[in-house]
Amino acid sequence: MAGIDGAMERRTMSEDVYRRIRDAIVSGELRPGETIRDHELAKDLGTSRTPVRHALARLAEGGLVEMQRNRRTRVAPLNLDRIRDAVALFGDIWIGSVRHATPLLQTDDVAYLVDLTEDMSVAAREEDVPAYSLALRAIAIGFARIEGNTTRASVIEFLGPQIRRFAQHARGAFEWEPTEASTIAIREAIRQRDATATRAALVTLFDEVLPAVIDCAEEQGRPDGPRA
Repeated sequence: MAGIDGAMERRTMSEDVYRRIRDAIVSGELRPGETIRDHELAKDLGTSRTPVRHALARLAEGGLVEMQRNRRTRVAPLNLDRIRDAVALFGDIWIGSVRHATPLLQTDDVAYLVDLTEDMSVAAREEDVPAYSLALRAIAIGFARIEGNTTRASVIEFLGPQIRRFAQHARGAFEWEPTEASTIAIREAIRQRDATATRAALVTLFDEVLPAVIDCAEEQGRPDGPRA
């Protein structure tokens, strides 16, 4: 039992370190291009270098960190082409889930999903980018879980930090009126349990509204780093 308990404790510590570094990158505390020294992070986080290295490897897989053998590790620059791909994939996954999940919706499911769209609306009215991003992620995962598709939920979780980091760096690029209009359309379609209308509203959001945010951010030159 001691061996099992020790392994669980190491996994818990590794996950905690991963989340703390991830959140620091997403929030901008660790900025694009900033050098990361694992021994300094380990000291700051009060842990050994091993969980830090494991966390950095996971973050590299998610496009948040760049690691090169025998060279420095750094926070990955914001790559707008990669962000466009991530947003498009996020939308495709959610739209694909709607067709399968909608026939399964129960009254409680509809109420839960509508509540999440209300959170999106509040965030849009308050121009709160982090809150809007979190609500968007929650509702997309909600559809995947109702569908019973854990793969969709996992991919959405994987894409989330990269998209949220961009949103943090591009707050001034959001056009909130069309964002709120698309949210209202999603909400009403969910209330009606109308898969076709829900998918149409999501197409508007992911093919028009969110790409326009990325284009505006590019024009404003807000994200740090090159469009490699």
